[in-house]
Amino acid sequence: MRAPPRDLLPLVVRAARIGGILGLALLRAVTDVRGLLSGVPPAAIAGDRLAWACERLGPAFVKIGQLLSTRVDVIPPAACRALARLRDRLTPLPVAEAAPALPAGLAGRLAEPLTPVAAGAVACVYRARLEDGRRIAVKVRRPGVDRVIARDLALFGLGARLLQRLPGLRGAPFAAVVDQLGDALTGQLDFLAEAAALRRLRAGLRHHRAVRVPEVLTEFCRRDVLVMEYMPGLDRSGRGPGRRGAVVNALRAIYHMLFIDGFVHCDLHPGNLHPMPDGSVVIVDAGFHRQLADSDRLAFAAFFYRMSRGERAECASIVLSTVLGGTAGHDASGFRADMEELVRSSTGARIAEFDLVGFAVRLFAIQRRHGYYADPHFVFPLLSLIVMEGTLREACPEVDFQMEALPFVLRGLMRPGGA
Repeated sequence: MRAPPRDLLPLVVRAARIGGILGLALLRAVTDVRGLLSGVPPAAIAGDRLAWACERLGPAFVKIGQLLSTRVDVIPPAACRALARLRDRLTPLPVAEAAPALPAGLAGRLAEPLTPVAAGAVACVYRARLEDGRRIAVKVRRPGVDRVIARDLALFGLGARLLQRLPGLRGAPFAAVVDQLGDALTGQLDFLAEAAALRRLRAGLRHHRAVRVPEVLTEFCRRDVLVMEYMPGLDRSGRGPGRRGAVVNALRAIYHMLFIDGFVHCDLHPGNLHPMPDGSVVIVDAGFHRQLADSDRLAFAAFFYRMSRGERAECASIVLSTVLGGTAGHDASGFRADMEELVRSSTGARIAEFDLVGFAVRLFAIQRRHGYYADPHFVFPLLSLIVMEGTLREACPEVDFQMEALPFVLRGLMRPGGA
């Protein structure tokens, strides 16, 4: 048997490690007799073991676990609670290792030492105070995380290209999707880019007084360090008396970002978005985001507008215009018929009835069945809304998902160039 090329060896080793850790996590989950005897729900045991595996496999897998932790309508709540520790409660980088990364201009102006407040897969956040009395949050990138992500993205890309060669999957844009995700993950490593995104987010939401985004202290930022205003009193439980109003305010802010600014925040899990007791909401992170081209923003807005009006044929035409070509034998008329039925069954549904995950799964299944594949630019806005859907379903079952979107959709369509 021929040995794999030298440049593939690290990927083969990494793939073996991934398989081994996931296998060990599964074995531990099914053999945890002590946990079962003590009354721990099996779903909680499985979630805990999966979180354990994600922590050891690195940032790309932690991001997957974070997304799963928000899906209380897809996986059992006990598993979601176990996975929730992946949001920002990982082991922090010791202050002694984080402090040397600080720019000299910042380190010399601190009036108190760094205090860890949150730890994620890519970075850790510390609280500090400047000599002038301002309280700040300092986000420091974990050393070497860029190399780990690059290796896993190379492995994901290799797997995507292999899948595209399988019978029945030729023409599927798996590699394009991985490239898009890779760009997004890599973007999270550049804190200068995140600082610019936070400034853009803060400016775009400046008229939403119930939505707060921390001010960036640009003079202290660099590629691996982000310094911003410290936001005290964050309600991590999200269970305060103003929760419903805060969640509605968050939803409206997301619609503004998406349909008007074309700014897609893909990482609004509870570690980054905080409903406050007074009904306000705080967004503290903008690392995982995408900026839509105006044509993509308009297509997504037009789809929501047509869907709110029950215009099935128009919805089918819009989605058909966004797909990535088609495989041999693609069926446009069959796609239109199935797409129109999907829109008919979904129009007017309230959030308690409208399942965005189910809608997206059915949409992509229809595309595949008729030989089409979704453009990744159409997937990211759906991802942004899916991350929020679990919170909305739990807190505000009476909210009309589509009607809340309509004012922002109309404003987005009326923007210059949006007619």
